[in-house]
Amino acid sequence: MTRGIFILSLIVITLSGIAGYLLYKHGTNSLGAITFNRLLEVKLTVQSIVYLTVMMIGFVMLVYGGYELRDYFFAMRYLFTPAILLGLIMLFISRFLIGIPLSVTGVGRLTAVLTALLVVGTAVSSNIFFKEAYSLRVAAGITLGVISVLLIGEV
Repeated sequence: MTRGIFILSLIVITLSGIAGYLLYKHGTNSLGAITFNRLLEVKLTVQSIVYLTVMMIGFVMLVYGGYELRDYFFAMRYLFTPAILLGLIMLFISRFLIGIPLSVTGVGRLTAVLTALLVVGTAVSSNIFFKEAYSLRVAAGITLGVISVLLIGEV
């Protein structure tokens, strides 16, 4: 991969992430405070069960079709590699649950706190699971991440 493509990918990831956060915040503002209880609200009716069944059938078809396309499209082989798919599911759950604190605080503040926490947590975890070593400079950066969470304060 050339340096230009690498930088372009970082720009696209950053801009789509920013747009996603702003749209997400706009959406949570329209729903008011979100709680775990609100996320678990369900109104079971015949109509909702029919729609849920259609959605589940569609989801199963999507997964089956994507899985069967692994030999034809690299993107499907990439997506349906078990560790990648599970990782994306975990990221989805994480992003879905961000709606809870996002509904009661600012998107900039929350992003700063979560980014710092994710940097620290990921660095420690990758050290444990992948035996990644960190230089003093990187350790200092991680420490600054912890300090930034303390400075940003309570959201």
